Amino acid sequence: MGEITRLAAVAGKASVRVHIDGRFWASLPLGVVADEGLQVGEDLSQARREDLEHQGLAERALAFAIKSLDFRMASRAQLGERLARKGFPEATVTLTLERIAALGVLDDYALALTRSRRLAEGGYAQGSARQRLRRQGFGDADVARAIEEAYVEFEPAAVARRVLSARPSIAANHRRAYAFLARRGFDPKVAGQIAAELAPPAASPSRRTGQSAATGASDARSRRTPTPSDPAELERQVRRRYPTAGSDGGAARRAHAYCVRHGATATQAQALLRALRSE
Repeated sequence: MGEITRLAAVAGKASVRVHIDGRFWASLPLGVVADEGLQVGEDLSQARREDLEHQGLAERALAFAIKSLDFRMASRAQLGERLARKGFPEATVTLTLERIAALGVLDDYALALTRSRRLAEGGYAQGSARQRLRRQGFGDADVARAIEEAYVEFEPAAVARRVLSARPSIAANHRRAYAFLARRGFDPKVAGQIAAELAPPAASPSRRTGQSAATGASDARSRRTPTPSDPAELERQVRRRYPTAGSDGGAARRAHAYCVRHGATATQAQALLRALRSE
């Protein structure tokens, strides 16, 4: 047992410093002190102290979660990570997520839908949006529903043309244009079509003058850059840079864009990716 000998409000904070037997014991949220009716002279057993500590921890976690969401909305998984980084134990994190959900301010689907619409308006295709939402901690079911609704009127070719037209320096270069669209999740066929429309591919090396072609070949060899004439080196670089290209859609798109940037045609790049998927 221990007697409460002092209750002192903390200036500028909604908390109370509790002293037991003349010594500081703990700082509790004002709400806990009021709800429990703590007063000077009251005896606290060890079990009661532990219960008060748990209540105080839960209230601090809830206050932090609400403040965090007020600053920036988050998925359930993201909020859980914020609480864990703040040092709250797993049991308190679980309880806080349940309390926040009960308040109606934690809705993964609604938040995923809002972010999906923002990505669609920003010129990101479904593939890129799906990956971004998953990295933010949203579940597959919520991601699928949100993207289906947000992209119902999304026209890939029109959007790809719009975002490239707003970036003339990128649109003027066929390889950069294609890579830009691939990074935004557009299908390789759409990316190739719009990139060719806004920036036709440059003439192939075989059509250059003899001296230019020879110089270009020499530079390529000195840089050890993969080209269509060196398919083994191109495949080696793709395997090294994108080891999961055979099974992961995002890696496959990046690998496809890499091949095109280094001179491969869309057909050559697709053939290489088919070979990787068949392994």
